[in-house]
Amino acid sequence: MRAAEKAVIAAATLILLIAFVHRLYTRGGPYFQRPQTIMDHVGPNKHDTRDALILLPQIRPLLPRGAEVTCFRPLNGEAQYDASNYLTAVGQLPDQIVRPPLLAIRDLPPASLVEYVIAIGEPFNHPAYHVVAEFPEGRLYKVAR
Repeated sequence: MRAAEKAVIAAATLILLIAFVHRLYTRGGPYFQRPQTIMDHVGPNKHDTRDALILLPQIRPLLPRGAEVTCFRPLNGEAQYDASNYLTAVGQLPDQIVRPPLLAIRDLPPASLVEYVIAIGEPFNHPAYHVVAEFPEGRLYKVAR
């Protein structure tokens, strides 16, 4: 191999190494530890479903089999449609009946409300629900019937 070919290969290898290190750096650390969720390191910012993926396995043992539950990130303490966290709960809670978040709004009569609410992040302010358990990523609420 000639010296010119070796120089081209070395330069290309160096460019690829720099690109790889830059990509790792922009994804954020920790670099040499197993990520907590599958959504870690997919981008420079925290993924929307990361908190739900950590919270739902902790809440699963507290929920009875067949219980109606919904999961969302409250906006100003109110229920909102949150497709990413709702669909994450559908996949993570196979023994429960996961309902859409809009079945936890204030205008519904207490008999029509879902039994459990998993609020990601912010507290959920609804007069018919009380806190069952609190975690750093969110809270579990139960309807008072």
